Amino acid sequence: MSKTTQIVIGVIIVILVIWGVASLGGKEPMTNEPVKIGVIAPLTGPIADYGEEIRKGVVAGIGSSTAQVVFEDDKCDAKEAVSAFKKLTEFQKIKFLIGPACGSPQEAIVPLLKNQEILTIVSAAASANLYAQSGNNFYNIQYSLEDESKFMAEQMLARGHKKVALVSYGNAFSQTHANSFRENFKGQIVFDEVINDDNADVAPIITKIKAAGVDAIYSPDITFFFANAVPKLKQQKVSVPVYSTYVVELPAARELVPGVTYSFPADLVGTEGAIYELSKQAAEVLAAAAVGCKGDYGCVKEALASSGKFNSSGIYQRPIILKQIKNGLPTAI
Repeated sequence: MSKTTQIVIGVIIVILVIWGVASLGGKEPMTNEPVKIGVIAPLTGPIADYGEEIRKGVVAGIGSSTAQVVFEDDKCDAKEAVSAFKKLTEFQKIKFLIGPACGSPQEAIVPLLKNQEILTIVSAAASANLYAQSGNNFYNIQYSLEDESKFMAEQMLARGHKKVALVSYGNAFSQTHANSFRENFKGQIVFDEVINDDNADVAPIITKIKAAGVDAIYSPDITFFFANAVPKLKQQKVSVPVYSTYVVELPAARELVPGVTYSFPADLVGTEGAIYELSKQAAEVLAAAAVGCKGDYGCVKEALASSGKFNSSGIYQRPIILKQIKNGLPTAI
């Protein structure tokens, strides 16, 4: 081969390499591998029942989609959630997530989303502030915690409850609810207790509630009911109405919450309960965008933004109603 021919071949190779890099725009080439969706949920621990509803809903929502789902357990714990997040995003290179479901885990992963080409849709209510804090990578398929407790404050007053007790727990979910309720309730909160020990006996607190002479009780946290609060209210002959959120629908909780009135997404049409139905919907929305966009982050962001379903804070727009547990079943009122 002559020297001239070698030079020509070398030039052609350089041109082809430059063309190839330019055509990729600096990105890795698309592959035909299925798009993966990671799920962070409390699959074990004290609210594993909650996580199981999420798991079943996500599996149903993925359905016949070609997306693959990878589950990680966070036990509703912030440190575990960070570990789960890193396993999914750093080791498995997953860019699209569902969850976490619990408040403190949500707040723990939000800083990790910022300036990353990773986004999540949570299937449970979350603070309205998290979308901006995440660099617009945190979407909420439900309404915000703040709007939910604002709704409950207005409904309780409208139902004639002017002197109420507020019982919350020292976690992010519960405190966001409690702060919104304090801000929006126009009657009197004559008893306001924050419980920092999940294993605390609620009987002494109920004694104080009885002495305060309240019209109703609002507790947004499921822990209050798992501590047998409703039976203990009856034991102390406290017969005022109790209000909460749809966490009381959990199968493990229903027998513990007879008569409890709670907030519920009004436009859910399924019969499996809010946690299942919202998780199913989150999976449907995310899988459709991720598969349709062939795993391209920018395309998925645009698909969610242009869907008309999420507001400027990444929150799904839906109305809220009241329901009640009657005879162990969720019932519209």
